[in-house]
Amino acid sequence: MAEFPSKVSTRTSSPAQGAGASVSALRPDLGFVRSSLGALMLLQLLMIFNISATVLYITAFIACSAAVDLTSLRGTRPYNQRAAASFFACLVMIAYGVSAFFSYQAWRGVGSNAATSQMAGGYA
Repeated sequence: MAEFPSKVSTRTSSPAQGAGASVSALRPDLGFVRSSLGALMLLQLLMIFNISATVLYITAFIACSAAVDLTSLRGTRPYNQRAAASFFACLVMIAYGVSAFFSYQAWRGVGSNAATSQMAGGYA
């Protein structure tokens, strides 16, 4: 415990006088986004977006399908509009679901596992 204070640096810096919030403070850190950790964070955000969009489109599909009146005549304008909305919601729901699945697979790292990559020693 006696050597602890000698290993700690307590230098601090103060912001420039009158600088306030500069434009450079509002710029994104592109170096972080290009790093592997930043890429994983963006991938996780996309995965969460795709999952939430899938859930919303499932809700839209159920609501549009339930709104198609069973007693209405096929071929009438309201029936066709509701059927088309249901079909479109179903297609988009499937697309977002597939995208969320592939995002999850990429996030999880399918095909790479710590045991097999260490055993191969990077020579595979």
